Amino acid sequence: MSLANLITRGGLRGLATATPATFATHEPFSTSTVATEATIAVAKAPDTAANYPAPDSDRWCWPHSSAMNGAEIETFTTRLTRLTDKGLRLDDADDLADNLVRRDRDLDDRRLCLECIHLAGQSGAAWHCKNWQRAGVALRAKDAQLATAFVLQLQRCEGFTIHV
Repeated sequence: MSLANLITRGGLRGLATATPATFATHEPFSTSTVATEATIAVAKAPDTAANYPAPDSDRWCWPHSSAMNGAEIETFTTRLTRLTDKGLRLDDADDLADNLVRRDRDLDDRRLCLECIHLAGQSGAAWHCKNWQRAGVALRAKDAQLATAFVLQLQRCEGFTIHV
């Protein structure tokens, strides 16, 4: 009887043994086996052509909608950091930075003292203008202290220099 007949009739049930895979080399640290599984790389067609420009992430933002574009978000976070570093609470700084985004969109030329490099002091303490003569906020240096309401108000100032 042939081997094929024995297999189809089930005649090898008690005789078949499993043979484990043997190592390809005799080195003790080698883990390779004679039988390995092959990995298959499947090519996937790109969604867009290679010469197609990258999508513009700002295309649905300002001025096409009220959403902030990338440049506005970067400016917003920089301002938020500056305002909180000057002592404003995060909620107040967030509202103020949002108002400044709207000011920029409206092309309003007014500024906050908090945006000026000449402002000294922290929230809760005395604010002080180091460019008080040019700004016209005092007649003497000791009188150059500013009220918080003044510091948070949009205004035009001859002594203003943007804080970078």
